[in-house]
Amino acid sequence: MGIAGCKVGIVSDQPLNKSTLSKTLEELGLVIALNTSPDRVTPEDIKNEMISAWIIDLADEDRWSDFLDDLLDLATAPLLFGEGEVPVFNSDGFKRWQRRFHKKVKEILSPTESINIPAIEIPEIPDLSVPFNSKASGAETSSPLKEDQPSERLTLPENLSGVWKKGAPAPYVWILGASLGGPGAVKRFLDALPEGLPVGFVYAQHIDNNFLPVLHQVLGRHSVFDMRQCAHRRKVGIGEVHIVPVNHQIQSSKSEGVLFLHNRPWQGLYSPNISHVMKEFAQCFGPDTGAIVFSGMGDDASDGAMAMKEAGAEVWVQTLSTCASASMPEAVLATGRSSFQGTPEELAAKLVQTIASRHGDAVRIDEHGDDVSVDDPIYPY
Repeated sequence: MGIAGCKVGIVSDQPLNKSTLSKTLEELGLVIALNTSPDRVTPEDIKNEMISAWIIDLADEDRWSDFLDDLLDLATAPLLFGEGEVPVFNSDGFKRWQRRFHKKVKEILSPTESINIPAIEIPEIPDLSVPFNSKASGAETSSPLKEDQPSERLTLPENLSGVWKKGAPAPYVWILGASLGGPGAVKRFLDALPEGLPVGFVYAQHIDNNFLPVLHQVLGRHSVFDMRQCAHRRKVGIGEVHIVPVNHQIQSSKSEGVLFLHNRPWQGLYSPNISHVMKEFAQCFGPDTGAIVFSGMGDDASDGAMAMKEAGAEVWVQTLSTCASASMPEAVLATGRSSFQGTPEELAAKLVQTIASRHGDAVRIDEHGDDVSVDDPIYPY
């Protein structure tokens, strides 16, 4: 099945680009369902299941931060973001830009083969005892969180309070993996976590490479965690989220928790390859790592889940009913290696409980020099 007839939405704050983008997409046989500026897009527009992809063209990302938050939270279709400066229609550089743009649009709209998931029993989510801070006057902290309710930040357990220094090498490094619908869920998860939790994250997200700077900006807006791009020989610190590059493989040091970048592309169907990242940190941290798989298409992370479990690490998934696309967490559940599933807020509470219960066994990683090496390094940032 081709992509002709698929409906797409165009959102641009540059009036001249709206016409050019529309004409270019119509040449592929696509139907323009919406072509407007960010201030005119409603939550209902973003949740429209008839739209197969969103083309986002913003010159001033900071101005549209609320729109970007809504987009990450609510979009159920792939995003193609920031294709660079759009040349004037029929100018010298237009044909070259058009070919590249057509290729990317075809990639995000091409149908993905479905995964054959065997029948499985989904475990019930246990009660969570970690309380949420309530900022609203008179709010009841004991009432369950609603799916569409903004999360409140969790309370840091007393046995972790004041013990750990932000930025110091993390005794626990957890992998966050996501694809379609994942950024909004990951944002909710990070926003719920308290400051001082002795954990660092490595976040692998299937996303267009041009969207990474915006992802970095939006995720860090309300979270107490600092967003980082993975960089060569950089350690994963407490209170940090390291976003995995789309175009380059990463590796980790077994003894030091150091990230390395390679100039090799990712192997297999997915970029980044979440299973690859999970396997790396399973070898590096063993039971002091873990993985949480959020909303996404495909079966990436299923191989990584098996490696994690063999290393004694936890594997959790987002509740299927709360995912924009449930196939990736469903594929992980099918391996039998996942021990917990929950909403983003419930996953955050479970992580706080887990780390607090292991506090006595946590091993601090000493600071190391840079006398480590790896073949074929790259410094893309």
